[in-house]
Amino acid sequence: MPEKKWLNPDLPGVPIFPERDGWHMLDRDVWQWSAKRKAWNDTVLHPNFVLPKNMAWRKYYGPVLTPTQINEMLAGERERICLMIERSLDASCSLLPPAGKTLLKAAAEDITDAIRNLGTVP
Repeated sequence: MPEKKWLNPDLPGVPIFPERDGWHMLDRDVWQWSAKRKAWNDTVLHPNFVLPKNMAWRKYYGPVLTPTQINEMLAGERERICLMIERSLDASCSLLPPAGKTLLKAAAEDITDAIRNLGTVP
């Protein structure tokens, strides 16, 4: 079976999130994707843009994220986990007596607050 080089085999040479500008790792090099031009540029060796079809032979590893982007992704994931905890709590609280509901809600609040306030990447 041939090695898969691109996320979408129907669009070889096109990165994940092609509608966004960004840096991506291809083979052992970092290349910049221009959403407007729909082309690649490494800004050093290739001052002109390179079309996706001419990059299809390379292996695509994924986007190179900035600390801000990583923090945003982590915050989104933490919020998603907190919402799952809150939904699960709402579903299970109906089975508990009032004192149990109060204790469980307080514990869940502490847990979700701790998750939401986890550190960020410097």
